[in-house]
Amino acid sequence: MSPRPANEWHEAPDPAIYDRVGAEVDRLYGLGDYKDAYRLLDETWPGLPGETLHPRMHEVLLFKIYVLAHMGCVQETLAAIRVMHRLGYSCGLSWKVFDPIRTFDGYDEVERENDRLLAIAKEEASFQVDVRLPADYDPDVSYPLALVLHGDGSNRANVQQFWKPDAMLERGYIVAYPQSSQVVFTEHFAWLPDPAIAWKEVRACYDELCAKHKIDPTSLVLCGFSGGAITTVDLVFGEALPATSFICLCPEYKPEHFTPEAVAKAVERGVRGAFLEGSLVWPLDDEREMFEILQAEGLPIELILNKGFGHAAPPDFGDKLKQALDFVLT
Repeated sequence: MSPRPANEWHEAPDPAIYDRVGAEVDRLYGLGDYKDAYRLLDETWPGLPGETLHPRMHEVLLFKIYVLAHMGCVQETLAAIRVMHRLGYSCGLSWKVFDPIRTFDGYDEVERENDRLLAIAKEEASFQVDVRLPADYDPDVSYPLALVLHGDGSNRANVQQFWKPDAMLERGYIVAYPQSSQVVFTEHFAWLPDPAIAWKEVRACYDELCAKHKIDPTSLVLCGFSGGAITTVDLVFGEALPATSFICLCPEYKPEHFTPEAVAKAVERGVRGAFLEGSLVWPLDDEREMFEILQAEGLPIELILNKGFGHAAPPDFGDKLKQALDFVLT
């Protein structure tokens, strides 16, 4: 990556800065290019971490913490985590990326404070959902529905930054972004820790949307990224909801309810699907196995590879989503 002036990103409005830098850092992080990811963060926001942050800056600080940990910068990682704590945020200290810092002086104190803040976050957590309606929404008309599940360690706001509703709204869909109540750290949630809770919450969300709007039960598309994609597969093939199609970005692991028998039943129901995955990590064992079973059982499935990317959404994800929608809604 060629050097760029530190002020280049500051010429754009704040949301554009965040989105452009975030996408590039995400790409570099997925490639394991931590030095370039750190340099880009430092060029864009010199001196981060600080004691006060832009409303979206805690996400940037989290990225910087992960990058520092991967680079083995122990004291810098601990210092950045302490800043997060002073701002009232816990971090995902249980993640493997932090294993190298656990034996260093100061870690135990940091972990105790993190546990305290995490307990507060869990006590305050509840299931949430954002709903987007078509521009010409009419409460007397029946609409198809799309549910989009965030990744584990993410939230409903983050997934909307790349999984924008426009392409689905244009097709006349009501689009809903559920957010799990299962906290992994402050303002970041997951579906996979307890699939039973995930099933209960997503089904309740569907029922509530059906109560508030006229929903066409024959036109439900389930979508998700990462842990949300794995949960989507589980919901579809476990018949938790009357899904007619699914779109999954980076469904790395095969969930409990994905079996050849369940796929055969989905074929009978007319289900169609699409997997989107980074070309740098494809083929992953579980994901390839699922794809091959889907093909063998005759379920219409499309594989869309994101060239030059790993476990992340590419900048042209909007175009890839349109491609996937064209296929699954045929």
